[in-house]
Amino acid sequence: MAAKKKGRFNTVVKELIIGFGFLNGLWFAIGTSPETELLKIINQYVSLMPEILQKIVIVIPIILTILTVLTVIAIYRKGGILGSLAIITAFAAGAILLKNWQVAVSLLLIAIVAGLISIRD
Repeated sequence: MAAKKKGRFNTVVKELIIGFGFLNGLWFAIGTSPETELLKIINQYVSLMPEILQKIVIVIPIILTILTVLTVIAIYRKGGILGSLAIITAFAAGAILLKNWQVAVSLLLIAIVAGLISIRD
C-alpha cells in the first residue's frame, strides 16, 4: 500500500506539477513551445513527404490538443480543486522564473506541497 501511495506522489510531482504546470509556465515565459517549434520544422518538409505522412502531420496538433484536455481532466480527477490550484501555481512559478527566481521557487514548493496534500485519501 505504501509503495502505491509513493508512486502516486511521484506521478503528481513529476508529471503534473513539474511537467505540466511548471515547464509549461517556463515555456510561456520564454515565449515559445517545444511542440510549436517541432511542428514548424516538420511543416517545412511536409510537401516532400508521402501523402499518408502529410495527413498524420495535419492530425498532430489535434492530438496534442486532445491530450492537453485529457491532462486537465486527469488533474482534476486526481487532485480536485486543490490539485488544479497546485498546477496553476506551478505554472505561475514557471512563468515568473526568469523575472524573480526566489518567488518562483517559493511558488513551486507551495505547488508541490498542495499537490501532495490534494491526493491524500
